[in-house]
Amino acid sequence: MNALQKSLKTAAIAIAIASVSGFAAAAERGITDTSIKIGNIGPFSGKAAMFNPLNYGSVAYMRYVNDMGGVFGRKFDVVLGDTACAQAKGIAAAKKMIYDEKVFMITVNPCSGVAMAIKPTLVKEGMPWSGVSANPKITGSVGSGGTSAPPKYMFHVTPNGYFSGMTMGKFIMTKPNTKKIAIVAHTNDWARGYCDPAIDYIESQGAEVVLDTAMERGSTDATAQVLQIKTKGVDGVLGCLYQPELVVLLKAAHKYKLNTPIIGALGADFGQVVQQVGNAKAVNGVFFQGHLYKDKIGSPALEWGKQILLKYLTKDELPKTGDPTHFYYFGLFNGIGVVEGFRRAGRDLTRDTYIKAIETLSDYDNNISAGRVTITPQQHVGVSDMYFNGLDKDGNEVIFSSWGKALH
Repeated sequence: MNALQKSLKTAAIAIAIASVSGFAAAAERGITDTSIKIGNIGPFSGKAAMFNPLNYGSVAYMRYVNDMGGVFGRKFDVVLGDTACAQAKGIAAAKKMIYDEKVFMITVNPCSGVAMAIKPTLVKEGMPWSGVSANPKITGSVGSGGTSAPPKYMFHVTPNGYFSGMTMGKFIMTKPNTKKIAIVAHTNDWARGYCDPAIDYIESQGAEVVLDTAMERGSTDATAQVLQIKTKGVDGVLGCLYQPELVVLLKAAHKYKLNTPIIGALGADFGQVVQQVGNAKAVNGVFFQGHLYKDKIGSPALEWGKQILLKYLTKDELPKTGDPTHFYYFGLFNGIGVVEGFRRAGRDLTRDTYIKAIETLSDYDNNISAGRVTITPQQHVGVSDMYFNGLDKDGNEVIFSSWGKALH
């Protein structure tokens, strides 16, 4: 057994020892004696294609599992579908997966608008869904402010916007003497899914959100927002923004000498934001973002993940330059949880046995995430906490468990 296999020995052994003898072919849609067909949808074209590493990370893990022999003798047949992060195209892609490809489940699905648009069809058809879309309404549950049970077949093995937003609020409130906060957010459900829980937490701690201002998608100038913030004398800014607009905000903040930390949501890749801002003074000690992993990208603790990505993705699926970025690991994170559900469901696989298996995840250590995964029949969001990335004054990446407290 090589070093990579040893690092995942628990999952690998469970997968490799499974026997297929003595079983009849399954009647369940998307399942044969030797395969499990998975629909993997996302923005493979258009402006949002920057998110497709989320899809490829999950693909890489399933290819790795296939190389190890599959799960109880079945290998993953992954079918990719392009949504372009557009609702109409997303609905078409999902229906093709369900009715033409006849997949067992749909997974990854970046872009909350698409996830919400296809949700009615998924619920109607009883189609399992595990995605990385952040909108809390997708898997709406007690933890995200609702009172009813979550949709039976829909779940997150990663955090959703509710828990990610809560951790943004918690992080800024560990900064000493924090009293006043500003919010800059898109006017969509994705952004409010982050910022509203953050606001609730901030206010519960006795601080005040003194400004909640909009920044629309496609904005190329944040002068107005930054000047508004400066008049309020805030102690921190939460940016519930996608990557292009977050970059614009950081550049404007530096230009107008807004000397306060800016905390970004998970709609951006930390390393890419730093690179695109292109100015150390605009990010060092200023820009922070939620970090889903147990250590920083490139650390020995995540080397096994890097090797999976490099081995099982093609040249076209990997970055044009450099190592796999944060979003690849995010997709890997999702893939591990999805596969664990199949491992726990056993050989007698149906949609119901799969969901029951997912709901047994309790304090599950996936060897990658900052928080462990727990899913129950009442709570279909698996992770409720994370660390934060930042750069020190010298530009060195640091992972923080709270303000000023480095993980190592």
